[in-house]
Amino acid sequence: MATILAFGDSLTWGARPDGGGRHPTADRWTTVLHERTGFEVIPEGLRGRTTAFDMPVSPADTNGAALLPSILHTHAPVDLVVLMLGTNDAFCGVNPELAARGMARLIEIVRHHPCRIPCEVPQILVVAPPVIVPSSDITSAMIDASQKYRDLVTKIAELNEVEFFDSNDVAVCSALDGLHLDAENTRAIGASLAPVVTRMLAP
Repeated sequence: MATILAFGDSLTWGARPDGGGRHPTADRWTTVLHERTGFEVIPEGLRGRTTAFDMPVSPADTNGAALLPSILHTHAPVDLVVLMLGTNDAFCGVNPELAARGMARLIEIVRHHPCRIPCEVPQILVVAPPVIVPSSDITSAMIDASQKYRDLVTKIAELNEVEFFDSNDVAVCSALDGLHLDAENTRAIGASLAPVVTRMLAP
């Protein structure tokens, strides 16, 4: 059975937009992906995680590039790594161009991480997260950065010759907080990714 590592932020963790904590396991996109494909899906979602930048006021180390090598080592071997990050970069003042370079760095880490057991380099699927929408604590600058990042990360995937999926085609953030997903939208991402990863992991 193929193994998928889902490396993301609060959208992968399953944060609810109403501030009520975490969606039930059944409503997280990683669970839906597992149910639709039968593949093992390892959810590595951390609230506040960025592509490759520090957020010193966070209670956890949220720098994705700093943590990804250890996570790859922990779960090796994996057949596919899904990278869905970028939303939180706007909250620590990272411009969209640098955030896109952060995603490129994550792709580089996956491709060159020296696992100590014999295993193939995992395939990579970059997912553009849903763009931020207006809400009480969301600034216009955050929305602009999120929209620009969506376009830039598309190009990063193309330049690095990895698979790409735009979650904006199937999901939209909730206006309750502007950046998280209700159950219907997070489930939609898992359902829509299922045929993509099935094709990628076909024998």
